[in-house]
Amino acid sequence: MPLATFELSSSLGPVKATPLTPDAFKQFGGVISSAHQLQAMKSSPANYGTATKISRVSPIINNYQNAPSIKPATANFNLFRSSYPVHLIQRTGATDCLYLSGVLERHPFSTQTFLPMGVPANEIAYLVIVAENSFDGLPDLKTLRAFVGKGNQAVTYNPGTWHAPMVTLQEVVDFAVLIHENGLADEDCQEVYINPKVPISFSSSSSLTVTSKL
Repeated sequence: MPLATFELSSSLGPVKATPLTPDAFKQFGGVISSAHQLQAMKSSPANYGTATKISRVSPIINNYQNAPSIKPATANFNLFRSSYPVHLIQRTGATDCLYLSGVLERHPFSTQTFLPMGVPANEIAYLVIVAENSFDGLPDLKTLRAFVGKGNQAVTYNPGTWHAPMVTLQEVVDFAVLIHENGLADEDCQEVYINPKVPISFSSSSSLTVTSKL
């Protein structure tokens, strides 16, 4: 059951999606992006000179000691096979699209990291949609922001960060997902609904396999 349903008197947006970078996203969590972090963060040689190591590129947080049940959580790697949401995306130009966002969720006591697998490094892979918390703990829809992630980028949501369920921009993408969970639905994940849905504008690549479905 959702925490709330936002019945809007007028539609919001569109919210324009911008490139996903560690600096742009730092308010909401972390981004693993070698193209940025190899340049901006301190690195060291590893594996007898065959690798470069950059430490602590994205947060991993377990705050379940603060959960009402105090039930401990385990760190889990889950697999999400995500499909392109054809029913929620509208073509508005040669490469311009709108995604209609009607659900936000948060994980109150854990970070959540999505690592795409099998997508070429420079291809658009997914949308990230986030919002700040309002004074009542619900998302402040006026602060909605959106980002476009590539195949060589992983994203981490901070505990309590409101975000849309994963929006895949390829036909199918497998994500390895790292999260702490204790098995209690209300403590592992909370949701709100938005009506009407908020349009998120983004530019797709003509090379994407999903182009013919738009």
